[in-house]
Amino acid sequence: MAITEQEEVKLRAIIQAYDNGVTINQLPLADYNNPSKYVIEGVSKDTGESVQIPFADAVSIVNKHIAIRRWKRNLSTPVGEAYGNLDFLRELPGILGLGCYLVSTDRSRRKLDPTNHYRFADGSPAALDGSMGDYLWCWNAHYYSWWVDSTYYYEAVSLTPIPGRLNYYIPAGGTSALGAGVIDRTTNTLVSVVSNDARYRGGNNDSNKDAAYNTLLGRVATYLPAATFGAYARKKGEGWEAGWFVSNTVVGYIYRIIMGTRHPQSALNTSKDTNGLYRGGTGIGVTDAGGWWNTDFGYYPFLPTSVGVELGDSVGVSDYDVIGKDGTKKQTMHIPCFFGLKNFYGHIGLIERGALMNKLADGSADYYVAPSLYSEFNINSIEGLIKAAKVPANSPAGWKYITELSMQNLCSAPTVTTGTSETYYADGWYNDNAISGLRCPFRRGRACHGACAGLACLLGHVAVSHASVCWSSPLCYFAEDVSPVPVQY
Repeated sequence: MAITEQEEVKLRAIIQAYDNGVTINQLPLADYNNPSKYVIEGVSKDTGESVQIPFADAVSIVNKHIAIRRWKRNLSTPVGEAYGNLDFLRELPGILGLGCYLVSTDRSRRKLDPTNHYRFADGSPAALDGSMGDYLWCWNAHYYSWWVDSTYYYEAVSLTPIPGRLNYYIPAGGTSALGAGVIDRTTNTLVSVVSNDARYRGGNNDSNKDAAYNTLLGRVATYLPAATFGAYARKKGEGWEAGWFVSNTVVGYIYRIIMGTRHPQSALNTSKDTNGLYRGGTGIGVTDAGGWWNTDFGYYPFLPTSVGVELGDSVGVSDYDVIGKDGTKKQTMHIPCFFGLKNFYGHIGLIERGALMNKLADGSADYYVAPSLYSEFNINSIEGLIKAAKVPANSPAGWKYITELSMQNLCSAPTVTTGTSETYYADGWYNDNAISGLRCPFRRGRACHGACAGLACLLGHVAVSHASVCWSSPLCYFAEDVSPVPVQY
């Protein structure tokens, strides 16, 4: 078949390009002093498409000790992909020192055995009853960054500043390993202990239930407003708080980066992927309680604080049979555990401090955060706070599922809510569309919130003075002041 003149020109060009081709060892050397001048070719595993990658960026991402997960912005899956240094990501739990410790009032801490929390890492006996410190889930100091480009949403953690990004420095710290607060009734101090002593009676401190099936002994404390939880925590001294917003944010992003999913209620997967990375969630948690929670327990805490301790610092689920007033089993509950942190969604909801929502005329709200842990936080005013994001009105009012989450100023605030219980963040945002007033963030969901509960779950209709039998605030601490203002490196 004869070829056209145009085709002949193209063919000659191809032949000439082939004849002029050289092997890699015949190419001129690059300018080592300026690697940013060069690009390399990459091939998409998804589409096979060839793309260009700045050479310096590619080397930096792979070689630097940065753990990164990213999510495609045009896909609804809550599952992210590992990116960058996979070795660092694989080792991140150990690098961050994740697990349970006993922490003294001076904020010094001692690691518990990762397989048995009733002894220290050195093998000596440990007591979780408060006599040796507070039972906290802790992390080491690190930097966190998040960013978006035209294709992906990224979250990253490193022990050193992440170049070219806005970085948040997170001091070493911790939060109650129980996922909620306990109160020392003799001193009205917020603590984190595992004890059936009346000194630490939970709920509303009702002693009439001590010998009953619905005892509050060995249960977490509830039925106090956010301000009181905070005051009880600060009795321990500088660096201590209750449900401080940064500690809640830290739990959220560490979970997403390590587990590779935004959907913690997805099924537990005990096998890792081919890169040795975690995948899957930690199950539905204590989110599906039946009507017995009201009829038998009046919505008070029903789980002992000892549940899940047997899992140590593992990632897993602990089962607990709830016995009702008639002496029969009402339901088997499944307590999630993330390297020793228990009930971090579901059961008793989490009252957050250091953040406020100011309702607007259209039913949305501006989301504010405190500029410092050490600054004076007035729960009745936004004066001196940082406006970090705007949370949307819901049409109609009620629950919507979170599609996009702003991490600006570490606020963890939903900004788009068009998802479902299985897509994007798969957690709920509740808004009654009130048009004025301050609201306290109530987070993570309760035992009756079902699919809406999760690490990003947020209720935006609760007054700052509200106290409830099914909400608590966990003790937390930071080794030094923590600021939600990022620094560019």
